[in-house]
Amino acid sequence: MAEDSSRAFVKDIKRIVIKVGTAVVTRNDGRLALGRLGALCEQMKELNSQGYEIILVSSGAVGLGRQRLRYRRLVNSSFADLQKPQVELDGKACAAVGQNSLMALYDTLFNELDISSAQLLVTDSDFRDRDFRKQLNETVKSLLSLKVIPIFNENDAVSTRKAPYEDSSGIFWDNDSLAALLALELKADLLVLLSDVDGLYSGPPSDPKSKLIHTYVKENHQGEITFGDKSRMGRGGMTAKVKAAVNAAYAGIPVVITSGCTAENIIRVLQGQRIGTLFHRDAHIWEPTKEVGAREMAVAARESSRRLQALSSQERKKILLDIADALEANENLITVENEADVAAAQEAGYEKSLISRLALKPGKISSLTKSIRVLANMEDPIGCVLKKTQVRKR
Repeated sequence: MAEDSSRAFVKDIKRIVIKVGTAVVTRNDGRLALGRLGALCEQMKELNSQGYEIILVSSGAVGLGRQRLRYRRLVNSSFADLQKPQVELDGKACAAVGQNSLMALYDTLFNELDISSAQLLVTDSDFRDRDFRKQLNETVKSLLSLKVIPIFNENDAVSTRKAPYEDSSGIFWDNDSLAALLALELKADLLVLLSDVDGLYSGPPSDPKSKLIHTYVKENHQGEITFGDKSRMGRGGMTAKVKAAVNAAYAGIPVVITSGCTAENIIRVLQGQRIGTLFHRDAHIWEPTKEVGAREMAVAARESSRRLQALSSQERKKILLDIADALEANENLITVENEADVAAAQEAGYEKSLISRLALKPGKISSLTKSIRVLANMEDPIGCVLKKTQVRKR
């Protein structure tokens, strides 16, 4: 329950920054994953129609440009040219060609869904200018009010960055850190980083011993995680995503790292389902410090019973009234968590009778709080003789 309760933050979300990684945009052979990209655009269309403000940060331009330029070079080369050692393509040229192609694709996909999109290319040095940041906020605000989806990318074609992480002392150094920066700058309520794996694992995802971490607690996990190889196409892989997520989360913006290859994952996150890995500055409160077995719980319950017996009648009454007040104050949170539990039970295939017993019916919390208050105001039976029977000897 401690970990599941962390997903209740979704009820206050309106503005979302979604970062799509290169490994999501492209297939293993480097070509565009058109079906996957189309499904992501459909999710954003649905969220847009529900009133969410969507800001997209998309990688993939350099990889797409490289693939297209290699093809053009192959077509325009003679047989003799092909026998010569091939010179690596200029990354800036790849970025310029690929960005044009990537935006044309997004424009086509969103137009089919009756959605407008806009391209915004930025560099690290842009954010050093206060006037630029002010204008950026005004432009994005105007676009969102018109239901337009802004699509950001680093302007690699003219960026002065030498290499990923080589000058990482800058304001941002890849699209993951750019997405985190934009989430802060544009006052987003949630940052979603889409990858080609389900979330952050305790070790390389290919290792059977690795476990998916549902809620990241910096104090517990930062020294325990073993990162595998970086993404097959992107810059920094999961290492970059975790760093960006931690920075944004500790600045007050919840972050979820999840798979962009699984259908409806963004929508499922916003429904409060336990999808991917959550980063939140209150995560240390939700995460249980250790697993508690049945024996430990039974011993703790017996000890608590003895401590309750030692309290005064007024102290026990106050505890019950506090429980009733807490139930009322957290009714919305309890309802959200219960809906998530019911959805999980349905997905797991539990019998309808069990699901019916699990679901909180309308008015249940109110009825429960009334019953607790009635119990609190009853005459205290502890220490009182309610009935006595004397057995006579014959």
